[in-house]
Amino acid sequence: MPVPQERGPSPLRAEQVLPLNRRRLEDRMQDLGDLYAATQGGPSWEVTRGRLLFQRRLAADARRPGFALLVAEMCGTRDDTPAGGTVQAAAGTRGAAVLTGCAYGFPVTGHASWWRGLDRYLPADLARLGAQGRLFAVARILVAPEVCTRHRAADWNLARRLQTRLLADHGAAAGVTLVDRTDTATLTALCGWGWRYVEEDTAPGTALPAFPWRVLTLVTR
Repeated sequence: MPVPQERGPSPLRAEQVLPLNRRRLEDRMQDLGDLYAATQGGPSWEVTRGRLLFQRRLAADARRPGFALLVAEMCGTRDDTPAGGTVQAAAGTRGAAVLTGCAYGFPVTGHASWWRGLDRYLPADLARLGAQGRLFAVARILVAPEVCTRHRAADWNLARRLQTRLLADHGAAAGVTLVDRTDTATLTALCGWGWRYVEEDTAPGTALPAFPWRVLTLVTR
């Protein structure tokens, strides 16, 4: 007897994914901070501290050459239940667009300052893609906890939509990201969204202390 498949929300109800330029990013920094707070768990003081750090890092990364940020928006209010159970970060009048997710990053090239020392830990094939302008660093994917744990393999999963669009918009052959080695929840979510661990954590010929990040890559279709 076949096992019934879990039914999910229709992709037709999915959020709209839109780019934000640097000027609009400054205007919506408060909303993005609210999105961070709404999608994190833990004590309120920890969330407040994390919110400030998130905004500072985002503002710093936005100054990198080629920076790009996508947001997901849905019309409704906090009382509505959007497709996939995504959290709405900011309350508003019924019908107003609210943020449900974001993803951002920048191209990996030999001419810009490397992100968190990434250049020392890329294997040769990814380094070559970077030199060709075909490697994109995905610095952050921010979505509701439900998106991290449910329907991760579905093309209409919000995180998958954000990462796919981000790489496609920049003609990247692959994406790369860094995750704290102790952040098992994020590592599990990324693997569910199609990311894979890089075989080599350190580039050949380097003698460096243990790298605090795990390197993951996502090859575009």
